[in-house]
Amino acid sequence: MSTDRFAVLRAWLAARWSGWSLRTPADVERQQARLWRAMASIVARTEAVSALAGRPLPDFPIMEPNTLREDFDAWNTLCLTRAEAEAAALAGEAGGSDEVRPGVVAGFSSGSSGRPGLFVTSAAERAGWVGHILARLLPADALLRPTRIALCLRADNRLYGDVAAAGPFRFLFVGLDVPGPERFARLRAFTPDVLIAPSQVLADLARRTDPPWPLRRLFYGAEPMGEAERGWIAAALGVRPDPIYQATEGFLGAPCRLGTLHLNEDVLIIEREPVPGTNRFLPIVTDLRRTTQPMIRVRLPDLLEPLAAPCPCGSPLTAVHPVEGRLEDLWRWPGAVICPRTAESAVSAALGPGLDWRALATPRGVKVEADPEGIEAAQSALQTLLAEHGVDVPVTAGGRPVPDGVKRRRVRWSDG
Repeated sequence: MSTDRFAVLRAWLAARWSGWSLRTPADVERQQARLWRAMASIVARTEAVSALAGRPLPDFPIMEPNTLREDFDAWNTLCLTRAEAEAAALAGEAGGSDEVRPGVVAGFSSGSSGRPGLFVTSAAERAGWVGHILARLLPADALLRPTRIALCLRADNRLYGDVAAAGPFRFLFVGLDVPGPERFARLRAFTPDVLIAPSQVLADLARRTDPPWPLRRLFYGAEPMGEAERGWIAAALGVRPDPIYQATEGFLGAPCRLGTLHLNEDVLIIEREPVPGTNRFLPIVTDLRRTTQPMIRVRLPDLLEPLAAPCPCGSPLTAVHPVEGRLEDLWRWPGAVICPRTAESAVSAALGPGLDWRALATPRGVKVEADPEGIEAAQSALQTLLAEHGVDVPVTAGGRPVPDGVKRRRVRWSDG
């Protein structure tokens, strides 16, 4: 199945045009309203919400991702069953065909727990995604200039292959199951111009590298990255790592030229649900371009914090701090809430960015694990942080951090 380069180019031009033409929040809202009106026919073909076709967005129910995935059969417009889509996705990961209908492919995207989220996309949707992501992440000459792109994720899928086929690109995929030394060697031999990887992979590369890499752009996603770690990786690899906000639910955010994460509100409506006791919000996402598996008012558990002032880049798209964790990662005691970024900053300031660590809080206390040379400093930093918030629980020291598996989660909460 070949990539429709003309469709990619149209999507690329549309994204570029949005960057030039959307000057104010009112411009963004008008575009969103126009795209939402055009979604009425898609809604009418979606069993779960067909009765609401043509209604205003607030009339639609707010959905949890797991509910949406479990009710997969009613949330696609092609009468697909979850069983046949999963079979195609598994076949694709095993090297076979991932097509579940002609031109329609299925794939998995891992959540923080490692449980895969199932998605299906048409050829037109994939071309739109490719054009949009190329326009947001790469320079204006990206479709003309030879570029080596390397990607490190849990598993490969058709979307990434479509990127490779969309222009003069060489593409390398390295799975997260590849051991660190081998991953480093393969990436070094490939000498990518653009590298996209989770935070823990970039940190591992920073520990192993000598001279800076010949990178033009460096991106991280899937896991939080603190500012201290971001600066350390930038110094080691020679390029500032910038955040990408990508999920099963869509391409949600991209960095501007200054490295600030902006929500892709030119093709999404993102409502905000405030998180009590914080200045964070949960995004309620409506994708205005998905036609095969509509995403309408899907509430994600990601903690987002808007910037205190408009981004100097001038974009009208909402500027937020990089995703710091999930709602379930908040530390909560009577009268006190500590956000993951606050805990991360305290520990990283005490240890430095090169040491590994984890901190698990419960109603009864906090247990911190760290590399041996940093455990006492981490324990002391967290004791000070808790005291500043009026929390009187012990901080105990554990051993070395245990690898998290699919995604690194340094700051976690458990009710147990």
